Amino acid sequence: MGCATCTVDASAPLPRPWRNAKVVTSAISGLLLVVGFVGGYVGLPPSLQTVIYVVAVLIGGYYFGREALEDLIKEREIGIELLMLTAAIVAGVMGQWAEAAMLVFLYSISEAAEGYTAERSRHAIRSLMELAPKIALVRRDNQETKIPVEQLRVGDVFIVLPGESVATDGEVIEGHSSVNQAPVTGESVPVEKTSGGKVFAATINGEGALVVRATKTFADNTLSRIIHLVEEAQASKGRSQRFIERFGKIYSPAVLGVGLLIGLVPPLFGLPWEDWVTRATVFIVSAAPCALVISIPITLVAALGTAGRNGLLIKGGVHLENLAKVRVVALDKTGTLTLGRPQVTDIVLLTGRTERQVLAWAAALESRSQHPLAQAILERASSDGIAVNPAVDFQSVTGAGAKGVVDGVELFIGS
Repeated sequence: MGCATCTVDASAPLPRPWRNAKVVTSAISGLLLVVGFVGGYVGLPPSLQTVIYVVAVLIGGYYFGREALEDLIKEREIGIELLMLTAAIVAGVMGQWAEAAMLVFLYSISEAAEGYTAERSRHAIRSLMELAPKIALVRRDNQETKIPVEQLRVGDVFIVLPGESVATDGEVIEGHSSVNQAPVTGESVPVEKTSGGKVFAATINGEGALVVRATKTFADNTLSRIIHLVEEAQASKGRSQRFIERFGKIYSPAVLGVGLLIGLVPPLFGLPWEDWVTRATVFIVSAAPCALVISIPITLVAALGTAGRNGLLIKGGVHLENLAKVRVVALDKTGTLTLGRPQVTDIVLLTGRTERQVLAWAAALESRSQHPLAQAILERASSDGIAVNPAVDFQSVTGAGAKGVVDGVELFIGS
């Protein structure tokens, strides 16, 4: 599902990195690592250096360390986080706190990137809600009052003034107007709505006021369902992600097991235990597939969130992956390959009038109209350098067009 004209406000502020806890803890950990490293060259006591490195490990490893223990205790799973936590603890116990701090900082960067990317994607989804109004003008007990859209009930009658967004899905019971449905359906040209017509949440009313009876609550309307679908799409996993997770469930315990064997077996035969524990730690760190495990979920979440922000709904990571196999694409032209904005391309003369005179008359009538095609006619008249003198006695003919008097001549325009 896509819509070229229903992107949310691109100027909406994105979440700041420093407001993300994982980014902050990773940055503090890196800063402490630098302080400890530089302090060694400016005469900082080794004991104070060690304290700084230990604090860097505790702060930088808080989130992935907690996740590692929760997975181990609650899920009985050994993941990449436990590998990194084990390597950092072993390095610290061996007195290599600088190396432990460096390891924790580097892995916390990847965790911070994943956390911040997910937050940006959630922000993109929340931005879709900005398409809907916050307040609805409701008619209850013969009185019109403004209430939050969340308080709308099925059967409530609400009023949509010209230029306003529709509060929730409903049926028109009074009024006539054109409604821009691009934010929801992707239709490029506004749709005429009269009594009995269906309207959708977040669509934009045109020139006339509409009285609408709500058929859905705000939580269950079309826009809310679209947002729910985007969230479900982000939660679903593609084939690559499922493979990586299955791979990690086998690979991570294997790496930890081999690392334990490397660190414990050789010392049993009289070899220096410190050397082999160091080698085991190096093996665990180098064999940990952190980049591979993190890369696919980050990519899918970021892609689905960005697509949703730009009006494109992809129902899950598996469909995103399938795009790599696509060889032929069929597109709806209007509003997808084109801008979806009407333009006057040709003027066909049926009488002895000139093209400029016909265009001048049409523009004179449409200068008083709010119809979407009126703007196209006025733009063509302006580009042709035609001065527009608005019609007098202008009247809009519902569902048919308009009429008025131009230069003493009564004219009609429409279908």
